Amino acid sequence: MKEQKISPISVLDQSPMYVCSVMQRMYRNRASVELSEPYQMTLEMASALAALEEFQPMSQQELADAVMTERSVAKRMVDNLEKRGFVAVSKCETNHRLKMLSLTPDGMAAFQFAHQTMDNLQQDFFACLSEGESHEFSRLVRKLTQANL
Repeated sequence: MKEQKISPISVLDQSPMYVCSVMQRMYRNRASVELSEPYQMTLEMASALAALEEFQPMSQQELADAVMTERSVAKRMVDNLEKRGFVAVSKCETNHRLKMLSLTPDGMAAFQFAHQTMDNLQQDFFACLSEGESHEFSRLVRKLTQANL
């Protein structure tokens, strides 16, 4: 079976990084649609909730580091999550200038929804691969990423 072209531009179609960027854009678009109801959540918000669920309480800078984003982006995200009632912000007991973040019960419910939604999306997205191919793809993507951090 002949492989279908991803891009009509040959040099782009032959570039694994270009093809990965197209795949990532498709995944993000589907995730945005799936996460939009009932929480009006973005993929970045879902990542922040996952980090908080695993490491709470954590500072805003720790959250930014965990989700690999800029501090200013993390601050806007935290403000948005707090406004939605998903995150509680408190002062650090040892450093009163530091804000500590924790999930609220509503935040935990939103995290559980996002986690299940993303699991379902990933299963659907990878359905065209065998289990072995899926594991190999994940292994190779992780290897490339770790080599270039």
